Amino acid sequence: MFSSTTKISDLPQMDSVDLDKVLEDIGGFGKYQIRRYLLISVLLIFATFPIISYVFTTHDFNYRCYIEGCEEAQPPIYHPRWLRDAVPYEGDAPSRCLRYTQLEHMDGTCDNSTFDRSETIRCTDFVYENIDETTIAKDFGVLCDENLWKLTIVGTINNLGFIAGLPVSGYLSDRFGRRIMMILPVLLSTILGLIKSFTPSYLTFISVEFMEATLGSGAYSASYILGMEMLSAEYRVLGSTILSCIFALGETIMGFVAWYVPVWRTLLRLLYAPGLLLVSYFWLTDESVRWLVSNDKIDEAKVVLKKMAGENGRKLDSNTMKQLSAGGTGKDVNNKSVDSFSDVFKSPVLFLRLLNCCFGWVCVTFVYYGLTMHSVGISGNMYINYIAVALIEIPGYVAVNYTLSRIGRKPSLSYSFLLSGVACFGFVFTPESNTTVRLCMYLLGKFAVTMSYTSIYLYTTELFPTCLRHTFISTCSIFGRIGAMVAPQVPLLAKIYKSLPMILFGSLASIAGLCSFMHPETLGIKLPDTIEEAVNVGNESDVEKS
Repeated sequence: MFSSTTKISDLPQMDSVDLDKVLEDIGGFGKYQIRRYLLISVLLIFATFPIISYVFTTHDFNYRCYIEGCEEAQPPIYHPRWLRDAVPYEGDAPSRCLRYTQLEHMDGTCDNSTFDRSETIRCTDFVYENIDETTIAKDFGVLCDENLWKLTIVGTINNLGFIAGLPVSGYLSDRFGRRIMMILPVLLSTILGLIKSFTPSYLTFISVEFMEATLGSGAYSASYILGMEMLSAEYRVLGSTILSCIFALGETIMGFVAWYVPVWRTLLRLLYAPGLLLVSYFWLTDESVRWLVSNDKIDEAKVVLKKMAGENGRKLDSNTMKQLSAGGTGKDVNNKSVDSFSDVFKSPVLFLRLLNCCFGWVCVTFVYYGLTMHSVGISGNMYINYIAVALIEIPGYVAVNYTLSRIGRKPSLSYSFLLSGVACFGFVFTPESNTTVRLCMYLLGKFAVTMSYTSIYLYTTELFPTCLRHTFISTCSIFGRIGAMVAPQVPLLAKIYKSLPMILFGSLASIAGLCSFMHPETLGIKLPDTIEEAVNVGNESDVEKS
């Protein structure tokens, strides 16, 4: 390995093809890229559903005990006039699973004299506030506080599935290509999502949830990497912003569909069924040129480059084709001693960088998904809250598009983390009576952590080499899933101390922001293709200002 101070310019070089320069010459973001980005965008919407759909299939809702002899209306009214005499209240809400003992001398009326308010018993029949709303809690009888963990654990199981699948998907992407690992996981998750909508019990539901997450993992990262690798350096931030906005669009679409169809089985079928059409992507999309060149598939790379140049109305330089034919990439792709994952552990620079990235991913996913899921538990219409929290991501993506291009990757990541931390603490210390300010603090926290998520995704893409890029991103994503795995337990944390979730969000975001200052700046550099180039990321000689 070369030392961390070795400059690329000091290394022996052959006449090589600069793929960033080639992509710039034939159109860094022309018609070819626009058409493929439209295709990737549609696919990414479907890739969103396995990641976050459990928010609506498992969410808790309002219900109370059914009071025999008192329920005159059919269907029963959730909040009749006699309810305070029949069940204990927790604040302004009736107890969900306890009722007062009914006296034997009932005369057909239901009032204070009908119940013994000194004794409560558990109930087994329930009246629901919204009879049209159905989640697995209602269908599978997962009710009352002692069963709340069975609902929150679904999100944890979902993320365990991603942890199990991401190492495999990362290896397969780097070994067999971005395209197949973009399409196949979405098709598998689509099939399993439809199967999940027919599950007859809680155990079968969580089993399919795990399989869906495992087999569907890697679709988003493969799509993202494929999108990044078809762009020149000048347009990578724009490409990252577009793909990130599509993820927010997928969340928003899911929120509106869930609002319109509050029955979880029907919801899943409406969301997933159109995804079967994505099988056509095997014929509509191309493999990454960078991956093809890095894996010495020169003939296939030339075909894609010619297509790209043709659709963009540009002409491919004949010298480029000759250099490719001669193997002039300047990279020894078959030398595994250079381009192996084990080299990370031999390089203190890359190893510490990987550790820092992994910690940042843990924090960003915990805060990002935690704020998303916590939104359905704050006051007001849960669907409106969720949609608002999803939509606030879009201005976050637009803002980070500006900061990443103007002030750099490191300040964008660090300061957005710190801003999110400040906003979360601001929410905690704002009086509950001041709902407007609290909502603004909450949305500001999601806005800022959205900037952090986009920044760290792009940053990770630029910090590691093409030969192992998906492997490194998958490694970081695995650690990130630890944060996403804990995030669904937010309702349980709130039972211990109401402000505990927001305090944790603020603390982790602030620490991650400080740690992010240790990363090198990558603004304007070309994507590193080898381990050596990745080690030297941030060196002045490696920066190519646009």
